[in-house]
Amino acid sequence: MMDTIVLKEYDQLLIKDKRNAGCRVISKEDALALERIVLEDEPVFKWGYKKLTAQHWVGTVSLKDLTVEILPKLSGYMDEDGLRNVLVRMIAISHQPPSVRDIPGMAGMRKDSLMEMFIASFLDVLDAYVKEGLLHAYQKVSQNINRVKGKILFGKQFSRNLLDPAKFWCQYSKFTADNDVNRFFRACLKQMDLFSRDAQNKRRIKFLLPAFAGVSSISREQALARPAAFHSANYRAEGAYRYGLLFLRNIYSTLSAGNMAVNMMLFNMNSLYELFIYRVAKMVFGSRASYQMRGNYLLARDADGKRFAGLRPDIAIKTGSGGLDIVDAKWKIPKGFAKESDVYQMNAYSSGIRGAERVFLLYPCVEKAGVVGDYTFADWSGKVRTLKIRAVKLEDVMDWRKFLRGFESIFA
Repeated sequence: MMDTIVLKEYDQLLIKDKRNAGCRVISKEDALALERIVLEDEPVFKWGYKKLTAQHWVGTVSLKDLTVEILPKLSGYMDEDGLRNVLVRMIAISHQPPSVRDIPGMAGMRKDSLMEMFIASFLDVLDAYVKEGLLHAYQKVSQNINRVKGKILFGKQFSRNLLDPAKFWCQYSKFTADNDVNRFFRACLKQMDLFSRDAQNKRRIKFLLPAFAGVSSISREQALARPAAFHSANYRAEGAYRYGLLFLRNIYSTLSAGNMAVNMMLFNMNSLYELFIYRVAKMVFGSRASYQMRGNYLLARDADGKRFAGLRPDIAIKTGSGGLDIVDAKWKIPKGFAKESDVYQMNAYSSGIRGAERVFLLYPCVEKAGVVGDYTFADWSGKVRTLKIRAVKLEDVMDWRKFLRGFESIFA
């Protein structure tokens, strides 16, 4: 029987001899498997005295008979379904181009894990693609055949067919469904079949796989190594491709100390929040918004003018007066006030970036919003430099127009 434990970031799992999923208690064997998960050189769970503490990774971790889901820590009361919907919308906005940013039916979905929601979304879009017919494309094929077709590969002809002059090694173009896009979809279905534990999703995967029976199998690594280019002839496959790409890039599989298989779909909330805020800024401000702008430095050496300590803010937005609003997105819940290191960083941006008019610290919305406000950096030269600390109401992302209006008002 499969046990499921749902946590939020920085919640704890207690470690005892026997698992009790209802009380967030895991066994020592579970703890050893979870403690070994390291992504980007950071542990997903931090070991403490008879406990594991979830860190800033969200998503799903599956052991042999246990699924642990980690959801984002957002302010206010939101049930698990609400948190999943908000998280999935954030991920989609962050990783999808505008043409495929809408998630069909996602808001009303009732799946018990983030991974199953993504799989179901992919299957919805892929099903529509399959019903229209698989894309065909010209592929170069090399074959030893009985008649000349295309061009003869003389190197192979002389080395392989010297004693069989009735055969010809030829290379020619074939119009076929066995192309990179469909191979990618087949790889996605195979991987999802391995990872999914939802009965409905698994039934749908088994229903769709026969449509790709004539398509070659490739590994996850091969699928990720061959990025597809989309144009007017194959654009209808882009939506499914983007969801599949998001799934394949963020799934991981490893073995625990006891050779227990551990499957994961995890996202770094620090990186996700930063990228999400940029995508929203790009939607609101268009080409005026840029990501991780380069070219500014904090120091220049007197002897030769060589510059050091590069300044690369998350987001820079050109203002109507020609200056810049500098924005840093921090996935943190401030306790009392912003972290001093964050304030020092914004002070460096304010003084070191050419044309900086205002600097903004954007935190996720917090219940006690005493930190939100306008502040002035101490500057004895007489220049007024402003820091604006704001909270982003991520709970509103399911009402997208309302969310965009609220985001734009931050910079009014």
